[in-house]
Amino acid sequence: MVDLGSGSGMDAFYAAALTGPAGHVTGVDFTPAQLAKARRLAAGTGAPTLEFVDARIEHLPLADGSADCVISNGVINLCSDKAAVFAEAARVLRPGGRLAVADIVSEQPLPESVVCNADLWASCIGGAAPQDHYRAAITAAGLIVHCVRDNDYAFISDRARTASASYGVHSVSVLATKPRR
Repeated sequence: MVDLGSGSGMDAFYAAALTGPAGHVTGVDFTPAQLAKARRLAAGTGAPTLEFVDARIEHLPLADGSADCVISNGVINLCSDKAAVFAEAARVLRPGGRLAVADIVSEQPLPESVVCNADLWASCIGGAAPQDHYRAAITAAGLIVHCVRDNDYAFISDRARTASASYGVHSVSVLATKPRR
């Protein structure tokens, strides 16, 4: 299993518990502080099936077809090249493998005033792609989307709530699979 943008690694730790001693989970992050924290936590738990690698999610240091599942929780929207992220996920998934992500999308394209606003970017709004573009990027990567579900999620800051209401920014969960050949 691969956790894109593992941050502190909490999703990766949960995935490692689910995969058990026969499985393997690779957490991916490029920030030195987050990697150090995740590696320290992993060493403290003695989780031998969990590793954290220094990489960008659009350039995974993993072999083709090496993962049963790719997960991400709110990180892909922070990447400017979402198509590259989904292409990499498809590349590392084995046939029949799953992509399971939760992310922030919009109902319409965002104006430059939102995309270039550091506060809205930090709130995960500035990088939100229109939901139909997000889904198209997944299918263009060769994955089959089975389910898109809206999540109950509320933004905290007034600016984020205003942008969310103005452009239909919201949280979704997506389940897709790589076709069996």
